Amino acid sequence: MVKLANPLYTEWILEAIQKVKKQKQRPSEERICHAVCASHGLDKKTVSEQLELSVQDGSILKVTNKGLASYKDPDNPGRFSAVKPGTIPKSVKGSRGACNELRNVDWNKLLRRAIEGLQEPNGSSLKNIEKYLRSQNDLANIFNNPAFQQRLRLGAKRAVNNGRLLKDGPQYRVNYGSLESKGAAKYSSTFPASLPPVSLLPHEKDQV
Repeated sequence: MVKLANPLYTEWILEAIQKVKKQKQRPSEERICHAVCASHGLDKKTVSEQLELSVQDGSILKVTNKGLASYKDPDNPGRFSAVKPGTIPKSVKGSRGACNELRNVDWNKLLRRAIEGLQEPNGSSLKNIEKYLRSQNDLANIFNNPAFQQRLRLGAKRAVNNGRLLKDGPQYRVNYGSLESKGAAKYSSTFPASLPPVSLLPHEKDQV
């Protein structure tokens, strides 16, 4: 059985990568381990192991340049360094290729489509969401990808973190309140609720 990375640890590692990049530093294994250990108290050995598993299943990209390895978020890769042919192991090449094919997938839309399609009153489990998506013929190129299951789990966690979905135990529901508030905020910023009174010019007063 293939061992997969823990989605929670993968999320922590992705957060650490962004944190290191904001400090204008290269997201190396040592810096990522230090950031995760400092933020979540995870030991360095576990972080290293989860980092490698995340690379293998395509959740994180590993780029080697001049013998130095850097790690990137597939959904926000930034600038890629030049990678010499033959410097990446075949297992990583395969997972990276599979991951790149899913890079432009809008997981928020897929998750919402599945939850609304299932119409379960108490929410839908990730297992049922996956089954529903696999039953959709137009998504065959997505769910046949070997990295589909892992990216779906990661997408669901991110959707909960950014407020798109609500999670109650193992059940997921669409957060319609979040969608409506975003639309209302956009509308109100464009069209103010109250406008200042308009004063007439002298010649306009005469006309009235």
